[in-house]
Amino acid sequence: MNHFTQWMMAVALICSATSASAQTANTEESKNYTVTKISNPDRGERQVDGLMSGGDRENSYTWRMAMRGDEIYIATTRNIASALVNMYAPSFTASGMSLDNFWAIIDAVTNGDIPRNDANEGANIICYNRQTGEFRVAYTGESRVYYRMAVTYGDDIYFGSYSYDPSVSQYILKLDQDGNFTKVFETMGSVSLRANCEYDGHLFFAGADDREVIAPGDEGVVAKMAVLRKSNDDDTVWDRVADYRDFGQTAFDPIHTSWAGAPIWELATHNGYIYATAPTHAGFVIYKGHPAAADETANEYGWYWQEVAGTTNGINNPGLSDVEGGEVGTMRSLIGSVYEYNGQLYAYNFDHAFGGEAAAFAGMMQKLAGQDVKASDYLDYMYNSLQNPQKVWRLNDETGKFEELTNFTALTEGTTNEYIWRMGEYDGQLYIATMDAGIFYNYLTQLTNGSFLKMSMEERLTKLAYIKSVIQILLQAKGEELADTLRSMLEMLKSFLENYVETVPIDDENVQTIINIEQLLADLQSMAATSKDAIMQMIMDAISSDDDDQEGEEAGLEDFIRQMMSKLQDTLSDLYSKIDMEGIQKYLYINRLVSSNEWGFDLFRTSDGEAYEVITRNGFNDRYNYGCPSFLATEEGLYIGTCNPFYGGQLYLLTNEPEEKEVTTGITDLQTTANGQRDVWYTINGQRTTNPTKGLYIQNGKVVVVK
Repeated sequence: MNHFTQWMMAVALICSATSASAQTANTEESKNYTVTKISNPDRGERQVDGLMSGGDRENSYTWRMAMRGDEIYIATTRNIASALVNMYAPSFTASGMSLDNFWAIIDAVTNGDIPRNDANEGANIICYNRQTGEFRVAYTGESRVYYRMAVTYGDDIYFGSYSYDPSVSQYILKLDQDGNFTKVFETMGSVSLRANCEYDGHLFFAGADDREVIAPGDEGVVAKMAVLRKSNDDDTVWDRVADYRDFGQTAFDPIHTSWAGAPIWELATHNGYIYATAPTHAGFVIYKGHPAAADETANEYGWYWQEVAGTTNGINNPGLSDVEGGEVGTMRSLIGSVYEYNGQLYAYNFDHAFGGEAAAFAGMMQKLAGQDVKASDYLDYMYNSLQNPQKVWRLNDETGKFEELTNFTALTEGTTNEYIWRMGEYDGQLYIATMDAGIFYNYLTQLTNGSFLKMSMEERLTKLAYIKSVIQILLQAKGEELADTLRSMLEMLKSFLENYVETVPIDDENVQTIINIEQLLADLQSMAATSKDAIMQMIMDAISSDDDDQEGEEAGLEDFIRQMMSKLQDTLSDLYSKIDMEGIQKYLYINRLVSSNEWGFDLFRTSDGEAYEVITRNGFNDRYNYGCPSFLATEEGLYIGTCNPFYGGQLYLLTNEPEEKEVTTGITDLQTTANGQRDVWYTINGQRTTNPTKGLYIQNGKVVVVK
């Protein structure tokens, strides 16, 4: 049973599919909006895509956008999925596995979905011309530098950088009117200068500032957190209005040396305050600050800051977490953002999907190598975050409390959405976009969710080639506990796949056969949960007796049976203890969510925060568009940037259908029909017409704008 469980988990890692056949649908239409693909409109799912003409898989995150004139500048990030693989590779190559063999396993797991890129390359700032439709690289960052912010301020555009490498400087980059790029602020440390807002006639950025001096007793500070205000007279002068001392214990949280890399995640303004969010391992926190009033205690910069959501505010639950006191050490609600819409402040949360995926993958690799690891441990982060629906809260200005918008929570419950990634406003409506981890989590559950049978023939052949490479690697391995099992099972798998690719048709029955593997695991779980007690009771019934008259051989036989049954009981208890039932339960939960959900980011919009319209549930018909991190509202529509760490980030344009706008006039002497209804149109000059096109017309005593 233990080998069976190990094998099921191992095969789930290397067998089966990652996607269905490509779907090319680059324009979506509804009764009130149209979404059109702007970048590489001829490319579809699982085709090399990206912003640049011809395709670019590396600049996979369209983090933020800013516009000046006809040009839109897109701050991009290099392929995060590739970077994470490169980051974890040394832990395996250090034990003797070659980098090529490590990537061969990655290819088999993902069917080649993750490109093997150069981790040292910097990201690009890409310019899109709205008139010509052309994309060009406007700026290339230094090695290991990415961009997470772009904002227009006056006639200039400012960009904020990020790097996971603490030896690389982070900076604010300015693009002036003449097309020159200049670094106007720099700091050290693996931080992100991504938080940004305008307040009181100044441009603000936030993150960290290594110019700060740590006070005696504060040597444990992890991040020199800072909110910076740009001088309007000198772009290189950035004065602090807050430092690490204004954020309490948040500055000491080790999360700031991790993947999060953003001591301050987001800024927004509301009711005369700047609101700032920060990640912590106990759940995100929110602060607000402004120039100190007479009755407020000012910091050394003349500002007053206070926590409004977190561990010490006394009004909101810690980090807006589901658990009182926060959830230290989990991957839930680590990060939050704020956004003001229609004069109200919204907050939304972010789970660590990559952390859960990395933990699961590392655990399964260790299992393949014969190490004694439990699925219940390495699936824990993923399991917990999937149970945590992503939420939106709205600040009640009277009570000071952030109140959950439960109608939105209902949209993310039971889904594989792990972030609320971005909010934006266009045409009077609030847009809310997510990150959906289903495409990543499929790599864990691909054996049992039926996706293998949904592959195209080309995808099956590609998968087979990758698996053959892994088989050769594993057959050469020596010393693993499961070496013999792996060899025999992999040879059977190899033979099965070679025949399967050519002979097994794709139909509902075959899909159901694979899906039924989940039921097999569920039956195993149920059986194991009840069988131990039943078996123990049967043993005790067999050897117990109320007859006190047994003598001689019968008594000796009873003692012998009792001894044997006692040993059998110990053996059964030992076997039962080795079945990781908790791990099976968590795997089944993850598998059900992954198999039952549409993958690809979700996009919603609302006018009041109560009723929501669904724009897409599947990343605009591309499941590899797993996230939507950027919006830019323009006169022609809402530009939407995607994250696709597989085949390249993309750019879309959403436009609303025109609506008739009416203005009441005093004209009432228009011709009517017999039943009193108007049946003619008049131009604004009073000329009758039967064919109104664009412009102003009079109908039913009103001025009507026809667009």
